[in-house]
Parts: sequence; structure tokens; C-alpha cells
Amino acid sequence: MMGWIILAVVLALLSLFLLSSVRVVFRYENTEVFLQICWLLLRCQILPEKEKRKKAEKKKKQKRVKKNMKNPPPSSAETMEQKTEGPQETPSAAKRQGGGKKEGPLNQQSRDLQEMFRTVWELLQTAKKPLGLLYRHLWVRRLDLQLVIAREDAAQTAIAYGQMNGWVYGAWAALSHLVRMKKSQVQVLADYLSRGDRLRLSFELRLRTVFLLAAGIQFFWSFLWKQIRK
Repeated sequence: MMGWIILAVVLALLSLFLLSSVRVVFRYENTEVFLQICWLLLRCQILPEKEKRKKAEKKKKQKRVKKNMKNPPPSSAETMEQKTEGPQETPSAAKRQGGGKKEGPLNQQSRDLQEMFRTVWELLQTAKKPLGLLYRHLWVRRLDLQLVIAREDAAQTAIAYGQMNGWVYGAWAALSHLVRMKKSQVQVLADYLSRGDRLRLSFELRLRTVFLLAAGIQFFWSFLWKQIRK
């Protein structure tokens, strides 16, 4: 009986882990950006940076400044003396050491760039199917967009309001066909009394952990298989 209870608890925890959702919360209002990643009871705030991180960065900078003050870099005169005191090679010895042809820096840079582009292309090809899996199961929830148009005079405000209506609602209609949305709200308003446009945007991205793990496993397996075939 005890074994069945333990098995039921393990299955319940496993189902909770797999069916839970990873959430990305984004808010923008008055040039202030808020970005947070949540999973179960864990929360990681990316923007704005917390005060603890700022204090830690300030302490690191202060420590670096103190180290530089204790150990100042050598002056130019000292470096010139060290260079003159060092052993000088004759041109014949230099020719012997560099007997073989060396690649120029431009050739080496071009080869490095080609290799980098090749690896990026391979990663993109490998990530095509996992990204498609994530895209099919991604949800955009609680999309709230409010754009207030306010220009110098009433005529400019009315013209800009008409243009923004067409652009914003057209983009929202196209996006709603591409991404699955739930509880979305879009508003374009005209303010004839104040000056300066105002934008408020907030949304939440949701993806279940099981699909995130499946995409990661698929990407790792396809990348490993390509490397084995090479």
C-alpha cells in the first residue's frame, strides 16, 4: 500500500512539473520596461535590474579601481627600456625562424568568419523543427495595448489618429492569425488637450514545460546526429 502511495505522489509531481507553464511577463509604460520569467514558484526579474545587482556591480568596480591604484601599469619609458634591454635577433636568425610561409591576418580572419557562419547556419537548420514545435504551442495571454495620440494641434492629432488606427489594428489582426492569443485588448485613443504620444503595452507569453523539454531534446539529438554523420 505504501508503495502505491509513493508512486502516486511521484506521478503527481511529475505531471505537475510537465504540465506547468513557463511564463514571460513584459510591460512597457512611460519608457519603463519590466521583464520577468516565472516558472512555478520561481521568479527571475531581468528588467529593471534589482538594487542588489547594482550594488554588487558597484562593489566590483570599486575593487577593480583599488587594484589598479595599488598596481599601476608601467610607464612608457619603462616599457621602452625593457624593449631595448631585450635580446635583439639578427635578420638572418629571423629569416631562419620564419622560414615557412605564414598566413596573413586577413586570411585567418576570413577563415574564422567562414567557420562562424557555417556553425550558425548549421545551428539554424538544426533549430528549425524545435522552434516550430515551440511556435505551435506558444500562447500570448493578456495582451493589452493602449496608444494615445496627442500632437501639437487638433488637425495633426486627427490625421495621426486615423493613420495609427489603420496600422495598429491591421498589425493586430495579422498577429492574431499567426499566434494564438487569449484575452487581448487593443485601443487607439486621441487626446486633443495634451502633447506627446503615450504607449502602454503589456503581455504574457506561456509555454508548457513538456514542450520546452521536447524541443530541447529534439534539438540536442538532431545536432548530435549531424556531428556523428560528419
